[in-house]
Amino acid sequence: MAAYWITNPDNTFIDNVAAGSDENGFWLSLPEHPQGQFLGTDIAKNIWPRRTKFREFRNNTAHSNFDGFMFDRNINVENVFGLAGPSYMPKENPADPNSKSVDALLENLTTYKNRNGGVWGRGERHVFRNLKSADNAIGFTHSTGSFGDDLFTSLVVDSLFVGETDNVGNAVTPEEKAYGRSLPKRLIPDFPIRAYEYYDYRHDVVNTTFVNFQDNKQRGAGALSWLLFTGAGVTTENTVKGAKFVNAKPVYFPKIDLRFDSDNRGGSAYRTLAIHDLDGSTTGIADSYVLIHDGENDSVATDDTCKIQPTWNAAVCAGDIGRMQFSIRRPGPTRGAGLALKDVAVRSAAPARAAAPARAAAPQKPITLSRNGKDFKITANQSTVRAGTEIRVKTERPEVAISLTEMAKDSWVVFELPGFANADSGKQQDSIDALRKATETSYFKGPDAVWVKLVIPTAPKGVGRDQFGPLDTQTSITVSR
Repeated sequence: MAAYWITNPDNTFIDNVAAGSDENGFWLSLPEHPQGQFLGTDIAKNIWPRRTKFREFRNNTAHSNFDGFMFDRNINVENVFGLAGPSYMPKENPADPNSKSVDALLENLTTYKNRNGGVWGRGERHVFRNLKSADNAIGFTHSTGSFGDDLFTSLVVDSLFVGETDNVGNAVTPEEKAYGRSLPKRLIPDFPIRAYEYYDYRHDVVNTTFVNFQDNKQRGAGALSWLLFTGAGVTTENTVKGAKFVNAKPVYFPKIDLRFDSDNRGGSAYRTLAIHDLDGSTTGIADSYVLIHDGENDSVATDDTCKIQPTWNAAVCAGDIGRMQFSIRRPGPTRGAGLALKDVAVRSAAPARAAAPARAAAPQKPITLSRNGKDFKITANQSTVRAGTEIRVKTERPEVAISLTEMAKDSWVVFELPGFANADSGKQQDSIDALRKATETSYFKGPDAVWVKLVIPTAPKGVGRDQFGPLDTQTSITVSR
């Protein structure tokens, strides 16, 4: 359901208002090819809505809906809407999925009093300029389309987010009447309002102002956050610069509460999130990283050199922060664009014959990291990590693979693995001192442990096609008992 249901961006939308929808205000739901009367025609076969740039989309307003602007959940040929499938990724030549990506400019949009999200997007190279959001549960959330294959996923620039305005709305529930204004989620009156949620892969916030995001007795609040409590893809290079905060807590990572969950996939990404503050406008520390620090999911990258922000549930750390996986990720560039542009069959013409239930794989033994006398748990074999640190890896697994991504050239991390005896690669060193001085990935066999030093051999060129993306291994090693 939508006030405006848009199935082809090769049109112009200027000065429109969508209000009062039970679901979406403006819904960009794009088929692979035009449907309806055009379904299967020759003309339809040569039109590619998901790869076509908007003519113009500006000066539009969405208010009092569930979601204001919904640029996701595209319709497939079977008339089934994909929750997380084909995306809007305009191309220089829409007929060629491998042609150069181009920006989609969405300008001067206003979204307010929506019960869920002001903007939800999916795709690549979406630029939101002069976006104005107010009185929404969540101002902005955006998901990747090509899984790290493009230069960036979304850019919010020269924009304004207001948590609560003087427009108090109509208080209906007992909680609203006691609070003195309407709440965006009446069934969850303590839902934490936040302006901007980072999500999977590369998103940038530039020259944007945040107003009136402060905790109170009714609910928590914050300007910058992450999708609650996502298990999707994650990168350390989601950025912010030129941010301004007026009566606004800059960052807030709510503690995991299933009532607030938008993802239901275990929270592995949320537990290892990061925001890169390029100029210090958010944290006061230029070129720093904001990491989750809520007592349950503290990062091994944190130590006493970081600035702990208890009301944010975050730590602010300087230095080169990347990601480590206790599995080998694929080397080389990511390749997601083709999949994200195509229809995926959801139904089949005939029901499939029931198959015997597959035997569940035995769960892996847990991994605990130890640094400076503190233990850190690992979720889904991944964590943020800081260059120049030494970490003890404690586990009962017979074999452990360790890889690093998203780190600068010559950055290094040393790992001690008690109970292990062998390494499958790297240069063998004859002492722990020689290992620490090594300038390439190396290992040292001690009497009770294998010590490993992973060294980044080449500089990442940034996220994008034929460059190191968030899924790509820069260096790795496997140790065994």
